[in-house]
Amino acid sequence: MPPSHATPDRLARLATGASAEVYAWDAGRVVKLFRRDFPREAIEVELHHARIAHGLGLPTPSVAGLIELDGRTGIVFERCDGPTLYELIQSRARDLGELASVFYDLQQAIHRCQAPGLQPLQARLVRRIAYARGVPESLKNEAIGLVQAAPVGNAVCHGDFHPINVLMTAGRPVVIDWLDAARGDPAIDVTRSLLYLKYARPRQVDHDARTAFLEAYVDRCRQAWAGRMEQLERWQFPVAVARLSEAVEDAERASLMKLIERADSLWR
Repeated sequence: MPPSHATPDRLARLATGASAEVYAWDAGRVVKLFRRDFPREAIEVELHHARIAHGLGLPTPSVAGLIELDGRTGIVFERCDGPTLYELIQSRARDLGELASVFYDLQQAIHRCQAPGLQPLQARLVRRIAYARGVPESLKNEAIGLVQAAPVGNAVCHGDFHPINVLMTAGRPVVIDWLDAARGDPAIDVTRSLLYLKYARPRQVDHDARTAFLEAYVDRCRQAWAGRMEQLERWQFPVAVARLSEAVEDAERASLMKLIERADSLWR
C-alpha cells in the first residue's frame, strides 16, 4: 500500500535524474517517479525490462509495479541504499582498479544471460543512428550499413551501462535503469561503455581519477577480448553516431564528431 496522503512534496527525495526522481516510498521500497512529459510507453518498457533482468537472477532491484501519483507515473522498486559507483570514483573512496573490476565483472554477468523477450539491440541502434543530430546523412547511412551487415548476437545487454547506473550497496553492487536493455552483441554494449567513460562528463570529476578508472576498465577488456579487440574498434563508429541522437553536452558532441570523422576515414 502507498504511504498515506502521498504526494511528491511529502516524500523524501533520494535522487534526481534527467527523466525521473527517486523518492522513499514505504518500508524497504522506493518509487521512481517520471516527469509528466516522459512517455508512458517508455515507462512500461522499463518496467518490463526490469522484471526480465530481476527474473534472470541479475543483481538488480525487485519490481512491485506501476503507480500514479500527483499526475505522474512511477515504478515502485525494492530499496537499495548505497553510493553510486560514479560517486566512489569521484571521491576515490576505494581503489580505482578494484572498482573497474567490479564494473566489468557486472557487465560480463549480464552478457552471460539470454532473454528472448528483449528486442534486438542492433535494430535499436539503427533507429538511433537515423536520429543522430549534426551527422551527415552519408555517415548515418554508412553506420547503418555496418550495423546491418554484422552478425546478430543474443546476449543480454544493459544498453546504458555506466558508473551512475551501479549502486554499491552494503551487500553487493546493484545495476539500475534497464530502459535501454536489449539482446545483441556484447561488443556493442562494451563499446558504448568505453565511449561514455572517455567522453561523457555528467558531473564534475577529477580527471586523473576518471583516466585511471578508464585505463583499468580497458585493461580488463584487453584480457577478456584478447585477440578480439578489433570487434570493439569496429563498433566505435556506429555506436558514436547513435550516441549523438541523445542530449549530450557540447564537449562530448565535439569529441564524438572527431571520432566519427577519424573512424569514417578508416572504413573507406
